[in-house]
Amino acid sequence: MTINVAVLGSGNIGIDLVERLLREPEFCVKYFIGRRSDSPGLQRFEGTEIQLLSEGTASLTKIITEVDGVFDATSAFDHPQHWEIVKSSEKWIIDLTPAKLGVPITPILVNKVPSMKIAPGTSANYSMVTCGGQSSALLLYAIATGTKGISEVEISSSIAALSAGLATRRNIDQYVETTENLGRILTGSNIVKSILVLNPAEPPVMMRTTVHIKAEKIDLDKINESLNVGVLELQNFVPGFQITVFPTLISKEIVTVTAKVTGAGYYLPAYAGNLDIINAAAVETAKLHMLVKAGK
Repeated sequence: MTINVAVLGSGNIGIDLVERLLREPEFCVKYFIGRRSDSPGLQRFEGTEIQLLSEGTASLTKIITEVDGVFDATSAFDHPQHWEIVKSSEKWIIDLTPAKLGVPITPILVNKVPSMKIAPGTSANYSMVTCGGQSSALLLYAIATGTKGISEVEISSSIAALSAGLATRRNIDQYVETTENLGRILTGSNIVKSILVLNPAEPPVMMRTTVHIKAEKIDLDKINESLNVGVLELQNFVPGFQITVFPTLISKEIVTVTAKVTGAGYYLPAYAGNLDIINAAAVETAKLHMLVKAGK
């Protein structure tokens, strides 16, 4: 079965996503949609079989009936309008912006976290949360399985400044709010703080995410057991994900763990692990939706 899709947004995330989808045999990228005909993202795919459109939302309205679903790589401000178009056409949309409208999904936690449900019908909106959300989800879940009485959570991600496009920079506030919401879902704590650092260092730094959690009881063995299983599952579609600081007690009540994500280099170099992990999650989620829709 071929999954016909449109990718909306011709910035860093959209370009990397198209490059990824072109390597996935199940997918056919029928449309790549931007807002300007001179967009470098659109120009990159000139001469390919992808139809390049440059009228943004108006283009999406014209072609929505011709695709199975849409990947939205625009901004949190624009996503609500895109969702209305997709919903009225009974299609699915995978939101790579931090708009926090759809169901928050991290593919390896589907069926493990009650709220992470793949919709059996046609129309659905799945939120990929944020790059920091995708890179911290497994860390948060693993720690939650081995602790009791979680009271405070901190999620800190550092990415190369060169990997952050204009939409990412405009959506920093939404990024923080949406990542914190995922932290609350996975840990049950009401006190969750998210931090994103756009590091301008040269050469560019690799993406790293560190989680600190304060809890009444901490079982490192249980945390490590859950984490090790999850890492193997995650590496099936994000091979560059690795734990660099294994669960460590920094006090009697605080445990910390750090992960690094090395990008596949489809568009930007390996330092752009933030693009890699959110786009890989988006592709996996689309596959899961189509499997559920097919009754498999």
